[in-house]
Amino acid sequence: MTDADTRLLRSLVLMCDQYLRSPDGFLDHQHMSAGEEAVSVLVAHGLIAPSARGGEWSKQGLAILGS
Repeated sequence: MTDADTRLLRSLVLMCDQYLRSPDGFLDHQHMSAGEEAVSVLVAHGLIAPSARGGEWSKQGLAILGS
């Protein structure tokens, strides 16, 4: 993965955490197409463990949030 790809994924992680995180920490895209697509990309990269309406951060996703 290139440095540019890494920066894009980190930006997407931060935006999803800001806009999709519910008070219990679960990520809920609320069936918004942009949110669904963002979650799908992050699932494909192993950063989110998926569920029906979003998911939860994986260890790799949490590591990005902590950096």
